[in-house]
Amino acid sequence: MLVYVVNKNGDKLMPCKPAKARKLLKVGKAHVIKCSPFTIQLNWDCEENVQKVALGIDKGSHKTGFCCVGNGQILMSGTINHRLDIKKKMDARRNNRRQRRNRKWYRPCRFNNRASSKRGGRLPPSVKANAEEVFRVVNKVPLPISDIVVEDVQIDIARLNNPNLRGKDYQKANRLDENLRLATLMRDNFKCTQCGKTKIRLEAHHIVGRSQSGKDTISNLITLCDKCHKDVHAGKFKISGGISGFKDRMAQRTMFGKTYLYNNLGRIASLTKVFGYQTAKWRKVLELSKEHDVDALCVATLLDGELVPYHRSNFYEIGFRASQTRRQYFDLPKKGKGRVRYQVNAELEGLHKGDVVLVKGKWIKQVHSIYSRRGYLAFRRLKGEPSSAQPRDCVLLERASTVLWKRSL
Repeated sequence: MLVYVVNKNGDKLMPCKPAKARKLLKVGKAHVIKCSPFTIQLNWDCEENVQKVALGIDKGSHKTGFCCVGNGQILMSGTINHRLDIKKKMDARRNNRRQRRNRKWYRPCRFNNRASSKRGGRLPPSVKANAEEVFRVVNKVPLPISDIVVEDVQIDIARLNNPNLRGKDYQKANRLDENLRLATLMRDNFKCTQCGKTKIRLEAHHIVGRSQSGKDTISNLITLCDKCHKDVHAGKFKISGGISGFKDRMAQRTMFGKTYLYNNLGRIASLTKVFGYQTAKWRKVLELSKEHDVDALCVATLLDGELVPYHRSNFYEIGFRASQTRRQYFDLPKKGKGRVRYQVNAELEGLHKGDVVLVKGKWIKQVHSIYSRRGYLAFRRLKGEPSSAQPRDCVLLERASTVLWKRSL
């Protein structure tokens, strides 16, 4: 475990061990500014001699892995759990607006009056939020990041029909280039072309074998499962012909909004992009399992080939919470009351929803909801811990944040 350090002027420094942090806190040379990740701030201006810290990002649509590497070790790693409810909320808002117009409660139907949806370079709200969540987290990482390495597209189109087998020292001459293998599997939708099985071990098989001068090109490869692959080599059946009409239509797995993401990350530190097949190849050399933070570690160490031991001592699960709601009414009217306003209890005796508090001097909890009529705070239910408490039994540790850090192993 590491304790993260911030200078008196707010600049990020290299982390320290818990023993040193305890000494600084005990003698009054530092104070705690954040509980998770645990961060202290020095009370004097320290010399800012920091080492290089590389941040690797494995971008995904549902989860994004990140890993900070410095001094030959993992300083921080984790998984960003993206919000998946934005499209659903936008659909609900559109349906409510349509219903109001149909009932003539709001205004008559209008068309072609959404200027923001027609402007150039616009991103859908779900795509934009997905990208913004990444660099929001990067900005809050309590480390002096000097380089950012991001996994871009999965394969390199330019190398499909002309693979460069020089690679790194670990690549064998008789091994199929990972870029071609992954491109073949993606083209065939990660499914065996003979039996149709999925979610099993798949192989990229040469239609015309190497022993018969078959080339390492995308048009000479086909996806087979392990059983079908063995049956072909055993002579039980033969694959005739290639893939008709294939003109490199398989291309890349691009993510809408990556330009927006890269432009924002480039303002934080020096940005470099790598291909997904390179990450997969390096991960296999390191003999690591397929995880988001593992891929991020491989991305961060791919360019210099540094061997960094993998661990999860400083691993965090990151989520997000809305700071406010724009809802005015409940979706459906209540019997005898009609349309009922949607009320949110925002404060109780100086404590707000989302605040981190110390309950009865023992449990660290986050305020999940407030029941002002009954006069108590509610927390997430965990076995052996209180699910609610009165404000007088709580001590404020940290004000509410829209980015939630949860340390896990």
